[in-house]
Amino acid sequence: MKWISEWLFKEHIENMVEEKFQEKLLETYLHQRQQEHKARIARIRETLDNKTSRVSKEEQPKLQSSSRVRTGSEEPKLSITPDQAAIAKAAKTAELDAMRAKLLGKKK
Repeated sequence: MKWISEWLFKEHIENMVEEKFQEKLLETYLHQRQQEHKARIARIRETLDNKTSRVSKEEQPKLQSSSRVRTGSEEPKLSITPDQAAIAKAAKTAELDAMRAKLLGKKK
């Protein structure tokens, strides 16, 4: 009985074991790569923190003021009157109707 079951299932069991081994190997590799990436990110962050602390305020470039620079509060505010909104809506509706007619092959 043992010989028959071994003969029938041996190849299948070996394939399953090989698949599990490959999965475990891949998981280990990916975990190792992830740990390496985390360590690398930590090292880079440490060097970035060191570089930013070394820069003195004197070395930072200063912005020059210009009379052409406009702030958001200086921009003119446009208001649309209800008549203008109705005209714009009617024009848009007419344009959409013309497109529909063109797509459907209707002639004016």
